[in-house]
Amino acid sequence: MLIVRAADPDDAPGIARVHVEAWQATYRGIIPQNYLDSLTVQNRTIGWIRILQRQDDAITLVSEEHDGRIVGFASGGPIRHRDNRFQCELTSLYVSPRAQRRGHGRRLFLAVANRLHGMKLTGLFTWVLAENPARSFYQVMGGEQAAELTRDFAGVPLKEIGYGWRETPHYD
Repeated sequence: MLIVRAADPDDAPGIARVHVEAWQATYRGIIPQNYLDSLTVQNRTIGWIRILQRQDDAITLVSEEHDGRIVGFASGGPIRHRDNRFQCELTSLYVSPRAQRRGHGRRLFLAVANRLHGMKLTGLFTWVLAENPARSFYQVMGGEQAAELTRDFAGVPLKEIGYGWRETPHYD
């Protein structure tokens, strides 16, 4: 049974664990290894506590398995850059490697999108590293390539693809 619920500051260690595991597995060979090796659950926990304490108009949801263990998370809110086509943004979506392909990502994506739609935010956007092996997930979810840029990340220029949905996906 998959449970998706709003995150609170007590969830920070579980979110941080998933964040580090997912980055180290997904971005191996893409992001410099020394950067990936420097990621710690302790440091990410501190960052997530700060984020979860000041959520304002942002949304963070977690996905749990039947035993209550957090295996995924997603965040979103109003768009952080100017683009008249989109009002909201999915800022993160990660699932622990051992829990992937079990519906957590899809449920998290739809739950965040549904909440953003409920905030009357039209048009969803997200950035994805071009080399991310899970990038096709956003195409399967109906996103269309809407932007492209190269950013310096840990000293390496990496291409990102922006996916957009003209209407924020939602369900009733």
